[in-house]
Amino acid sequence: MILFVINTNSGNGRGKKIWLKVEAQLRRRGTKYVQVVTSSETEANSLVSKHLEHGNIKSVAVIGGDGTLHSLLPLLATSGISYGLIPSGSGNDTSRALGIPRNPIKALEIILAGHTKQIDLLETITQNGIKQLSITAIAIGLDAAVANDVNDYSYKKWCNKLYVGSLAYVIGLLRALAKFKPASLTLTVDGVSHQFNKGWLSAVTNVSTYGGGLKICPTALPDDGHLHVCVVHGCTVRRILFLFPSVLWGGHVKQHRFVTFLSGHTVTIKSSTSLLSFGDGEPIGETPITAVIRPRQLDFLISASG
Repeated sequence: MILFVINTNSGNGRGKKIWLKVEAQLRRRGTKYVQVVTSSETEANSLVSKHLEHGNIKSVAVIGGDGTLHSLLPLLATSGISYGLIPSGSGNDTSRALGIPRNPIKALEIILAGHTKQIDLLETITQNGIKQLSITAIAIGLDAAVANDVNDYSYKKWCNKLYVGSLAYVIGLLRALAKFKPASLTLTVDGVSHQFNKGWLSAVTNVSTYGGGLKICPTALPDDGHLHVCVVHGCTVRRILFLFPSVLWGGHVKQHRFVTFLSGHTVTIKSSTSLLSFGDGEPIGETPITAVIRPRQLDFLISASG
């Protein structure tokens, strides 16, 4: 039995519209399924947990965005229950990384085919010991400030209405730059420390893109057993504005003076002032924070050719 989890708020209501198309297709096929319709990640977690207690669910398919996926990870990681996605969010970085099409019927075909791939997860541990799992990336510093602004203001809603969800992150960047102050950073990767003055952000990723398609760590793969870190440091606001467009195609990798890439299994980020941290676009705490790669934790439904 497939359990579909529909976030009606995702993509400014796009999730509900997509579900109507998907459900019609399921009925035409005679596919057995159950559904959970929710408007929040917290509610989704509670409802899915109740369904899983019955023991007849073989896969969970989300119609939503990265935030909905993020909320269900504690339930599904290492559970043996396969996890699928029909994207309807604004960023959709998970679907982009795993080659899941935006067309809902094509994404449904992948779920029904049942082919899975074991992917890695990122686990974060805060100073007070709180642990959380993320699929795509941990944003620390300026990129977290951008995510916070995007989540708090209505321009994200209007961008989603116009089907330009990624534009929200551009607006968020311009707004965040007006008040964000860089900090000194210490990143310890697999026991080796790296110091950065005037650190703007540290992105710890499991996939190549975040923020609606920004190629922050172009070489990262969701099943390579490593976390990948991009640190932007030592530059002015003007330089940040110059760097930002190049992240769309990964051109920032050549800016060695201002951009440093690191890779390993564990990273601890400390800063001279506390910096916000976001996982999969959701708040997870502040620095200091540790991220650990957890290999092959999730059975994700993808195309057989993926």
